[in-house]
Amino acid sequence: MFDASFDDRQSGLSALDRRWLWAIRIVAVVAVGGVLAASADAQLPGLPVLQNAWATPGMVGALDVGGGPDGSVYAAAVSWTPINGHFQVSGGGGFRSRTGVRSAGAYGMRAAVPFGGASSAFGFAAFAGIGGGSGGTTHTVCNVTATATMPPGCAPEPPPGTGFIVDSTASGFEVPVGVGIGWRHAIGVGGHGVAVYATPSYVFFSGGSKTNGVVRASLAADAGITPSLGATLGVELGGSRAKGLGGPSGVLYGLGVSYAFGRR
Repeated sequence: MFDASFDDRQSGLSALDRRWLWAIRIVAVVAVGGVLAASADAQLPGLPVLQNAWATPGMVGALDVGGGPDGSVYAAAVSWTPINGHFQVSGGGGFRSRTGVRSAGAYGMRAAVPFGGASSAFGFAAFAGIGGGSGGTTHTVCNVTATATMPPGCAPEPPPGTGFIVDSTASGFEVPVGVGIGWRHAIGVGGHGVAVYATPSYVFFSGGSKTNGVVRASLAADAGITPSLGATLGVELGGSRAKGLGGPSGVLYGLGVSYAFGRR
């Protein structure tokens, strides 16, 4: 990082050299904004699909919490990007608690390829991932006698003395494919910056009695707290699946804190 206190007038540089030096400084500040917005994106069921348009070289770890109408997710993720920043791979796992279904583990993996310039203010990236989790099923069993009152959730009324399953939730896996489109801005030269981005995607779901896909979209913001520490907040909305098929049924939210390992 360039020292903002450097005085060009004492350096003996020509006017042209000074202009080039300031251009390099500006590029460095914008690049720092991308480092600050580091995140460890992975496809975890129950969390929004968030994909920034840039990738931070090196390894980034993150702690995430989120969920929606169907329950909550607590997870950790890690990503790795080579020094040239041409691609990013990430993975994560955690614990998912769903309404009416026993809590279980969840996992996700993703690969992304950024296409914007390393120092550009605008960029986009393409990605694909896969996520899933341990199976869990909840049954509402109705066993009605001739004189019993119909228990909640039992409809239509079964013959007296019979038992049957009213509700069950199946788990499967999900495969999102989409793009991340973003804008970033560095704030000062002390390791602060912001990035905002949208993530439209098509998510293929397998689980329950059928397989199908839905179109979803996310909006998110990354904030650089220090050159290594960042925070992410995002929401996802769009198409839904029935709860019994294991898909999203409303708006998902996510909050994450990330740390870029190594000297910055």
